Amino acid sequence: MTNRMRVASLLTASAVAMLAFESTAQDSPPASSASRSARISFLPPPLEGTLSLGIYDAKGKLVRVLHREADIDEFEIGSDSLRTTWDGKNDAGESMPAGKYHARGYAVGDVDIEGVGYFFNDWVTSDDSPRVTKITSIKASDSGFTAVATVAAGRDVTLACDENGNVKAATDSAAAEPPCDKAAGMPGVVNPVDCDSGKDQTVWVIDRPATASPETEVKQFSPGKELLRRLAISPDDPQPRKIAASRSADRLLLLEEGESVQRARGLTLVATKNESGQAVSDWKVDFEKKIVAHEAFAVENGKPVAGKRGGDGVEKVKVRLQPNPLQEDKKSEVELIAGSDAEGSVLLTADGLPLQTISETRRIRRMVIAPGGDKSLHVFQDDGAVVEQFRLANLDRMMAFDCGDFELK
Repeated sequence: MTNRMRVASLLTASAVAMLAFESTAQDSPPASSASRSARISFLPPPLEGTLSLGIYDAKGKLVRVLHREADIDEFEIGSDSLRTTWDGKNDAGESMPAGKYHARGYAVGDVDIEGVGYFFNDWVTSDDSPRVTKITSIKASDSGFTAVATVAAGRDVTLACDENGNVKAATDSAAAEPPCDKAAGMPGVVNPVDCDSGKDQTVWVIDRPATASPETEVKQFSPGKELLRRLAISPDDPQPRKIAASRSADRLLLLEEGESVQRARGLTLVATKNESGQAVSDWKVDFEKKIVAHEAFAVENGKPVAGKRGGDGVEKVKVRLQPNPLQEDKKSEVELIAGSDAEGSVLLTADGLPLQTISETRRIRRMVIAPGGDKSLHVFQDDGAVVEQFRLANLDRMMAFDCGDFELK
């Protein structure tokens, strides 16, 4: 008989759900003795899924996550129960004092977890995307461009991108580009910010007309230092800080920054017109990618909004569980919160017992939950690079079980 068949036979047994504990210890052992243990055996609730089991002290505080999202094979399967052992220590590995403790947990069935989207960062579009927090430099190439970026882990990487800004590869090597020195002596250039060589040995310069002015212009000069064209940037837009030009086409890359946004754009010259004796250039935007500052964000109408707090987010959500026929809990409910650890994000009970992994995203800084209905909720999590949204449905596919009190000697 397989383990699952044996557990199934437990679930169909017509027996009272009495949960038994055996405490095994040496005579009067010291509190720090490794031999102290509590033997726990219980009849599992009749719900297919994983089991999370916690040990609570006399004040109801969770002191040990004994099993987290465990399969039945992680327990010792007896003829009439599942069995496990607590070594008398808390989650920090410290021995707990003698006294009364309580064991209880939850069976979690088929909870649906759906990734809804990514917000505030156009560089992050999937789980495999580098978690870019800032682009620090750009350089044009024959097949697109490369960018040096800082990622959420705090290190710099080099991104190889195509002409539409799609990241094809990321490597840990990130050599800084030497500053451009070709803007010196260009007529009319007041305060050069950056420059680069372009097609036909021309030079492109980002020029800020006045040091205190937020407005900048992008200017192109011939090899003879004649002004060929200029691209005016609206003062309401992010202002150019870095420029990269193609050597083979009339194409630019601009890295622009505003008060709360960084923007990378690819521009291709479409045509140049003569208006009132001046050359006016028409540019096509090939791609645009933004990183929006979101240290503070709120959830409004089901979506995150940068620069705010509060909104529809709540600290915890109450969910009605499936009643456990082995216990008198026809109206059993649980309060759920969202949290994170070194492994990723997780759905927990309000007292801290992990029930269901949400994602494997690391270094999460902040999480917000929002109700999604009687049986669902939304989780928004920020790792410093992007805010991810997940929808958790069928939360009623959970069942509580209580193992009662026992003495640790």
